[in-house]
Amino acid sequence: MYTIMLVDDEIGVRNSIKAKIDWEAAGYRIISEAENGLEALRLLQEQPLPDLLISDIRMPQMDGLALIEACKESCPELKIIVLSGYSDFEYMKTAIRYGVKDYLLKPVVRGELTALLARLSKELEEDRAKTRQDRLDQLQSSKQLVTLQEQLIWQLVKDEWLSLSAVKERLRGLQLSALAADEVHARFAAIEMRIPRGRLDDWSERKDLLVLAFGMVCREIAEQWTEVIPLYDFHYPSMMYFLILREKDGAEEEIAAALVRQLQHSIHHYLRVETVVGIGEPVYGIERLKDAYASCMLSWSQGSAGAGPGERKPGAGQEFTLTTETERKLILSIESLDKKAVYKLLQDILPAGPDTTMFAFTFLTFRVILLFSSVARKFELGDSALQRHLWSCQMSLRDSHSKEQVLRQLEELAELVMEEVRKTRFSNGQQLVEAIRKYVDDNFSYELSLASLADMFHLNETYLSGLFKQAAGMTFSDYVTKLRMDKALALIKENQLKLTDIATLVGYSSSSYFSTVFKKYYGASPKEYRVEALGLR
Repeated sequence: MYTIMLVDDEIGVRNSIKAKIDWEAAGYRIISEAENGLEALRLLQEQPLPDLLISDIRMPQMDGLALIEACKESCPELKIIVLSGYSDFEYMKTAIRYGVKDYLLKPVVRGELTALLARLSKELEEDRAKTRQDRLDQLQSSKQLVTLQEQLIWQLVKDEWLSLSAVKERLRGLQLSALAADEVHARFAAIEMRIPRGRLDDWSERKDLLVLAFGMVCREIAEQWTEVIPLYDFHYPSMMYFLILREKDGAEEEIAAALVRQLQHSIHHYLRVETVVGIGEPVYGIERLKDAYASCMLSWSQGSAGAGPGERKPGAGQEFTLTTETERKLILSIESLDKKAVYKLLQDILPAGPDTTMFAFTFLTFRVILLFSSVARKFELGDSALQRHLWSCQMSLRDSHSKEQVLRQLEELAELVMEEVRKTRFSNGQQLVEAIRKYVDDNFSYELSLASLADMFHLNETYLSGLFKQAAGMTFSDYVTKLRMDKALALIKENQLKLTDIATLVGYSSSSYFSTVFKKYYGASPKEYRVEALGLR
């Protein structure tokens, strides 16, 4: 049903038009009337905008032409039909110049009115469909950007970094400049939904709905703070994480506490489930993001349903950490399958003596498990059973009775990770090249080369080149270009990011070079393609 405002200074004319046809049968409803342009403008400002305005031209106080001109400025999407006498030809020319949809001659003939309304119904339906699609496209574009932001943050938390400068450039391109700041203060919070026994009986589909509602509540609450970025990890659907960013120290403590309190209250009130929360310690600089996450997960692992965050030690994220060099050595030893070196490094990282507090020991254990997960993701294909096992080990740590027991557990986990590396590295080459392809698919926006990949996966560069071409059906450089161009095309169609930002996000530091590659690949420059694809001419 489409709505109409009827404007004419003669009530007899308005009543005659209303009596001409069965408006509802035609798909319309007259929702308001006005006797001059001023009254019509007031109603347009005070009430919902109608789909159609039918107005006389000659009226006192404000005539139809002045009303049309005012509507063109304040509500250009409003469709307007003018009522005209035979002597109003000059007025009609002006009205047409202002963009009216059509006109009706007085006295209004029923057949002409019916035909005009039928034609406008089609246009109005097309307009509504376009508006719905535009809203969906805008929502989808926003979701795409949020997804890219979350993916990048999880990469920074869980994976090896290729280059700090490249990471910061990508953060800025994804509108995460606050995280790229040199002196950023970051803190993680986490909340887990725990469904009481018998709450859902055996209805697994209801759990999916509950998980969906849990995520929606968390995101809605997080929107109250501009400093909070909600994060979802699809591997663990009953968890939501929150990255809190501040340029100066101090305020993130209050934000985290208020956020957690409101989350627990709302989730318990609306969903009737229990929650376990964790709040990590603040870290300074993006380089310590892994420490921020580890301290949050430590707090969460020591929490209990319905209670506040688990034990925290102020400064844990600063006092205890793995140096970049130690991380590099441990990763290299695991990937080289050097058990002896791995065990030695674990003992150095986690000394079991009295000088190391249990809190520091547990915190460093979380960091080591995070590193194990990074290596597992790099080499594990298909089923992520090992990563799920590493996750569950975070909870079992609190049940350990001694540091020695934790260290033995870590050595066992290291063996499992090394076994996964061995299966992939020393297969017939197929598993290894698939792992490399997966890595390239996840990191094509960074500067990748065959030499760096060969070094990363412990291969000869020439051998890798042939192996990759055989598996992918194209050279490594062509494969990376295809990934970048496919992603660039998708981002251009979303029309949310600047072309210079898109160039950065898909791996080109020079926007002019990006434009050259894009034009060679698609036959049009990024700007030309956006104009044509979105009809922006």
